[in-house]
Amino acid sequence: MAKKRQMTRLSYNFFFCFGLPILVGLIKPETYDKKNIIDTITRNYNKQPIREHWATGFSQTDIHHSLKDENNSKFEKIDYSSLNNSYAEILQEYVKSLFPISEGKVSFKIVNYTASKEQTYMKPHRHSECEFSMIHYLQFDKEHKSTTFISPYLHTDFFWKNNLSHILDLQNTNNSWLHEEWQFPTEENTIIIFPSILKHYVRNVVSKRLRIAISANINIG
Repeated sequence: MAKKRQMTRLSYNFFFCFGLPILVGLIKPETYDKKNIIDTITRNYNKQPIREHWATGFSQTDIHHSLKDENNSKFEKIDYSSLNNSYAEILQEYVKSLFPISEGKVSFKIVNYTASKEQTYMKPHRHSECEFSMIHYLQFDKEHKSTTFISPYLHTDFFWKNNLSHILDLQNTNNSWLHEEWQFPTEENTIIIFPSILKHYVRNVVSKRLRIAISANINIG
């Protein structure tokens, strides 16, 4: 794990989860119009707690989810513009850490938000149309569930990790290669950036406060 770093809009650490580079940090809420974004998403959620036009297959996805439904006139458009500078600074730092000699241009697109305070499920998926992905936990309580990342390796189906539990700290991200799944400790304002090949899902629980997350796709070059 890299030493904790401080930026204008973020404090963060780098981890290697399943051998893949992950940034986990806290974005400063005063650097963007957080209240307006949350208020708009909350009004949309109250109109229709299940909004789903994305998932295919037999797995149920029953979350309020804006992807592929952005032009629905029933819901208010979200003004994400105040997030642009914060996200750009964070992403430049992530890319510089991975490619210190690269001058490739970093571009990103906010692709959706999710909202839930009921018991819901968002099926495992990858963001296949980009190179890296980002999750921003805009509103999040201790009772909420963090994103679950799925190991890209087959050996976790067969590895008997209990044999190594007396040698290795199984809660250390460096040993995530022993696990089939991994969750990062998450609180409100957490941001996670990860290679988009990493499959992930969300299983929410009933809560009094709405859980809201924003997702973005990232490309280089």
